[in-house]
Amino acid sequence: MRQSREAKADTREAIVAAASRMLRERGIDRTSVADVMQAASKTHGGFYRHFDTKDALLSTALSAAFGQMTRYLEAGLSETGSMPVLPAFADHYLSDAMVANVGDGCPVAALSGEVARSSGEIRQGFGVGVRGFIDTLAAALDGAPEDRQRRAAQAFAMAAGAVMIARASDAETAAEVLAAARAGVAAI
Repeated sequence: MRQSREAKADTREAIVAAASRMLRERGIDRTSVADVMQAASKTHGGFYRHFDTKDALLSTALSAAFGQMTRYLEAGLSETGSMPVLPAFADHYLSDAMVANVGDGCPVAALSGEVARSSGEIRQGFGVGVRGFIDTLAAALDGAPEDRQRRAAQAFAMAAGAVMIARASDAETAAEVLAAARAGVAAI
């Protein structure tokens, strides 16, 4: 039976959402096409109606994950009130909830190590996502464009690194690193 265009688009969206979450939770190597399709409540055979390769799915899922994080950033920045942007960013990004919620969290903190060993297509898409996130943060800052970009890149790099360390450490070390990163980002 043929699917309508709307149904096909809905199926593709479900596959991408499942892959985006699973990639961040499990990593690239531990996320199979079969697992993604099962999580999306679809048959494994239907995968190739939507994607030519696993890398094509990974690229699309990474793009979706970065889109989710950028929307999260924009929503958080719109709620800062009189609080300066970088401390507000640090409070949201370096929260215990962000550290604990890997599946809906930042793809940089979840996947950087694996992406570094992936195909050029995956690394290219990852770089586009990182750049978009930094650009969104920079747009909310004051100052000359080059200074805003530098400060946003510094803040994001420090925050993402802190989340990676916190996720891999004991609770005491995690709390120490997150507190130090909050202070460091606020000082940028």
